[in-house]
Amino acid sequence: MKTRSGTETHEDKATSRGHKRQSSKTDSATEPKTKQAKTTDARPSTPEGQKPTLTEKDLEFDFDHSQIRDPRATPGRVKRPRYEERELSEEFLSKFHIPKHRNKHTDPLYSFYDLHRCHRKGPDGSPTYDSAGFQLDYEKVAKWMKPVAYNKKSMVNGMERHLKRVEEETKKIYDCFFIDGKGPEGEDGSTQVMHQIKDQVSKDLGVPWHQIDPKQLKKWEDQGFAKVDANKWWHRPNQVERDRFMKMLGGASLRKDL
Repeated sequence: MKTRSGTETHEDKATSRGHKRQSSKTDSATEPKTKQAKTTDARPSTPEGQKPTLTEKDLEFDFDHSQIRDPRATPGRVKRPRYEERELSEEFLSKFHIPKHRNKHTDPLYSFYDLHRCHRKGPDGSPTYDSAGFQLDYEKVAKWMKPVAYNKKSMVNGMERHLKRVEEETKKIYDCFFIDGKGPEGEDGSTQVMHQIKDQVSKDLGVPWHQIDPKQLKKWEDQGFAKVDANKWWHRPNQVERDRFMKMLGGASLRKDL
């Protein structure tokens, strides 16, 4: 990601350590999915003094639930989702006066704004919600804030353990969810399949998406939910669904378990 100054931030990859009210069916702001190239025929810009000041409220939006295969409310989501700077076009940002913050950690456009806000509040502070609308866990955030020393060997070993764990968990989840434990043809190892499984089970059980694991799938199976025929059930997610899953995935391991 690039900041407004055009520099890369070293924290972009950090949350990977960590990718109940029902949302309305319309977006609160019209925002292009990708940043738009500048054109020579651009409209005259609004004088800076006449622009409204950008607030957190201006960054809130709702996914178009008419484009989502399962429009039920998202368990555990308390606040409306909120855009981060990397998700916005310059055209959208140009409509607002954007205050200059002395510290980027207090800038609501900053990707790690919510984590630093949660950390500043301390263990007894009021609840803090991430840009996907889920409550953060202070203890998890505090641990994430501590510097960690890595070496090449530990990183390789850690990745190998992670891949092995993912493979084992995927098999357990498929065994509980799909008839005969067989996933969709040609989709071996697909994270999109796993995202949709978790979304359905999350809504069936009323458990937040980031807490769905093999134990929750076993609970889902034991409660009598019917296993599905993978090839009849599966369809590739559309753009709205992909955006929603990416939003829920970011920083998921730093959320509070409910």
